[in-house]
Amino acid sequence: MRTSPKNIELYACPQCRSAFTYRADADAGDALRGSLVCETGHAYRVDGIPRFVVDEGYTSNFGKQWAEFRKTQVDSATGNTESRDRFFHGTGWPTNMEGQTILEAGCGSGRFTEIMLGTGARVISFDYSVAADVTHDSFAKNGATVSQASIYEMPFQPESFDRVFCYGVIQHTPDVKKSFFNLVSMVKPGGEIAVDVYDAWKWIFHSRYRVRWFTKHMNQEKLLAWCRKIVPAYMKVMPPMHPYNQIFFPVKDYRGARAGFTKEQLVEYSILDTFDMLAPMYDQPKSRGTMMRWCKEAGLTNIHIQVGGNGLEIRARKPGAAAAANCDSPPPALKAIA
Repeated sequence: MRTSPKNIELYACPQCRSAFTYRADADAGDALRGSLVCETGHAYRVDGIPRFVVDEGYTSNFGKQWAEFRKTQVDSATGNTESRDRFFHGTGWPTNMEGQTILEAGCGSGRFTEIMLGTGARVISFDYSVAADVTHDSFAKNGATVSQASIYEMPFQPESFDRVFCYGVIQHTPDVKKSFFNLVSMVKPGGEIAVDVYDAWKWIFHSRYRVRWFTKHMNQEKLLAWCRKIVPAYMKVMPPMHPYNQIFFPVKDYRGARAGFTKEQLVEYSILDTFDMLAPMYDQPKSRGTMMRWCKEAGLTNIHIQVGGNGLEIRARKPGAAAAANCDSPPPALKAIA
């Protein structure tokens, strides 16, 4: 019988940063159901996982998305290594991170949670949406610790993590700069951060920005139903042109663009990413120059920015004592790119 949430010592009250005590409901039995109560009396619900938000806010589309497509991008389900390849290419981190603690902000379906767990690291993940439940259901048995929380009120002590990872998230938040700096605050001195963001220079070429003013306000059930009809129909009549088709059509079409996926997987993946680009309330790309400026303003060093699978991939180090590590291979040298 579990008496409290896993790794409870890592959590801290988002309001006062004091430690938590777990109080189980009287009728909880073996279920993890109760409250986390801090030293000053702030209480947060625990219902399978700790919940530090009262609802999904602006991220409800992602909760629906990852409940619907929970296995579409997960390597162990697809039989591919796409998530693994993107993770290690983007972060430059070693394949063995045993003894380190990683904070994952915005876990979604857990595609990268799975990869980080495979390195031997202790992985602490959160998502603002109920996608947190998807990751918990899929990977808690593998060691993942998951909660539902906001990037603006993270329930952890600052400078508590050897590494902070955040892919596919900050461009979908109301204040991208604040999101980035909040993530930096969680990195230990000597630790590393890896984030990505949509590339601003591409927005003028992408047709989705000509229709999002409408689609982001659509009923999500209707929008998803539209994607499930339009995307396969488009793929039947148009030749594969990824990514150039998106200049004219707000439709993802991954035929010929993702080796190793079956035809059925490519259709499902295309539906997922079409919904993903049309549904979010916020979609705020940033330029390489902006991200470099923010990194320097945050006092980061060893800054490396490259074009990756989602736009710009940024990795950097917070100055200070070297993070503790037991690694088979060190990450590659990082060089600043102006």
